[in-house]
Amino acid sequence: MSESLRTPAEAPAQAAGNRPIVVVCLLAVMVLELAARLSGSAALQLGSDGAVFICALAAVRDYGLREKYLLSLCSVLTLLAVWLHPEPAAVLLSGLAQASFLMAFLLLLNLLHEAAATSPALARCGDYLTKQPPGRRYYALNLGSAVMAVLFNVGVVSFLVPLIQRGIERARPGDALNPLRQRRQISAMLRGFAWCVIWSPTAIAPLALMELIPGTDRRYWIFVGACIFLGLLVLGALEDQITFRANRPKAAGQAPAFPRAAFIRFLLACAWLFGMSALVMWLTGETVVFGLMISCPVMLVGWLLVQNLGAPQGALAAAAQRLDVIIFTKLAGAAPVAVTLACSGYLGRVTAALIPAQTWARFLGLDAMPDFVFLSLLPVCISLLSLLALSPIMTSVFFGSLIGSLPVLPADPTLIALAISCGWALSMTFSPFSTVVLLIERISGISSRDLTWSWNLGFTLLAAAVLVPVFALLTGGR
Repeated sequence: MSESLRTPAEAPAQAAGNRPIVVVCLLAVMVLELAARLSGSAALQLGSDGAVFICALAAVRDYGLREKYLLSLCSVLTLLAVWLHPEPAAVLLSGLAQASFLMAFLLLLNLLHEAAATSPALARCGDYLTKQPPGRRYYALNLGSAVMAVLFNVGVVSFLVPLIQRGIERARPGDALNPLRQRRQISAMLRGFAWCVIWSPTAIAPLALMELIPGTDRRYWIFVGACIFLGLLVLGALEDQITFRANRPKAAGQAPAFPRAAFIRFLLACAWLFGMSALVMWLTGETVVFGLMISCPVMLVGWLLVQNLGAPQGALAAAAQRLDVIIFTKLAGAAPVAVTLACSGYLGRVTAALIPAQTWARFLGLDAMPDFVFLSLLPVCISLLSLLALSPIMTSVFFGSLIGSLPVLPADPTLIALAISCGWALSMTFSPFSTVVLLIERISGISSRDLTWSWNLGFTLLAAAVLVPVFALLTGGR
C-alpha cells in the first residue's frame, strides 16, 4: 500500500509550469519499466531510471517535509556508496532499478484506485459494511476493508472513514457513546487493511519482496497469509468484545439489505483483473508482478467504459473525459507519493548493499538460531524501526535485499518474505508515523497516537505474540 502522507486524490496539483514535465515523466516510467521487463533491455531500464530522476527534480515544488527528508537521505547514501563500495555504479543502478519498479507499480495500481473511486457498486458495498448491526460490524468492517483494498488500495481508508463517522452521528446524534463506537469501527477497519498485505495479490509488500528473495512461492504465501489473517480476524473480534464487554448494545440492530448486485460486480472486477493477469503470465512466461502491471491500464479503460454505459454523451466520450482527468490532473498530483515510494526502494536497496550480509549474519548467529525464532523476530524489528519514521517499504526492501544476498538463507524463502510482510502489517497498527494512520488522522481528526498506542496497542502485541507459535508450527519447531 502507498508510502506517503498524502493520497493521490489529496495531493495538490503541481505548479502549472512543471505539470507537463511531471506527467510525461510518470507516463515514461510506466511504459519504459514495462518494456524493459518484457524485453530485458538495459537501455530501456536506464530510460526508466532517468525518468524517475527527472520526475523527482520536476516535482520538487510540491514536496512536503517527508519527501525532502527522503531525497536528502538518498543523496547522503549515494555519496557513501561512491566512497565506500568497491562497485558503486552497480549498487546505484540496482537502487535506481528498485526505485523505478516501485514507482511504476504504484502508478499502475493507482489506475485501479481511480476507476474504483467512481464505481457505484463499490460505494454501495462500503455503505453496507458500515451499517451492519453491532454483533457483525467488526467482522464486516475488518474483512470488507481488506477485500476492497485489493482493488481500492489505500483509497479504501479515505472512502470508509467518512462513511463510518457520518453513519454513527446520523444514527444517534449527540450520543455519549458515539466516540466509543467510532473507536471500535475505525480500529476494525484499520486492522483489516493492515493485515491484508500478507495475502492480497495486489499488495506492494509481497510483490516487492518477490523481486528480492529468490525461491518464494507466491501461492503458498497467499494461502498461509490468508490463514493468519483469518486467525487474527477472530482474535481481534474477541479482543474487541472483551475490551468493550461493559458496552453491549441494549437491542440488536437491523442489518440492511445485502446489495447482491453490487458485490457480484465487485467480484467480477476482481476476477477480470486476476484472469487478465494470469493470461499475460501464460502468454509471456513472466511473473505475477508483470501480469498485474500489464493488466492495470487495460482494466482502467474497460472499467471506465462499463461505468459510463448509460452516459448521455456516450460511454466512449465519457470514459475519455475521465481518462483526461486521471492522466493530466490525478497523475501529476501522484508525483510526491510516487517519489516517496521510489526513494524508499532506493534507500532500502543501497543501504543493504553497504552492509556486509555474511558478517552481519555471523554476528547475529543466524546459523545457530532456530528458524521460527528468526522469523518471529523479523516482524518485531520492522515494527520497531517504524517508530523512527522509517517507511515500511524501506525496511522491507532493506531486509529483503540483505537476507536475499546471503549465500544460504536462514529459513525458507517464502516464510522469510511472509515474516517481513507481517512486520509491515504490525507497523500499520503500531507506529503513529505509518502512512495509513496519518491518513486517517487527516481525514477524521483522530490523533495518530490514539489510533495506535491507545486504541490498537493491545491488539498489536497479541498479533506479534501469535506469530511465534504460527512460525513454530510452519517450521516444525526448527
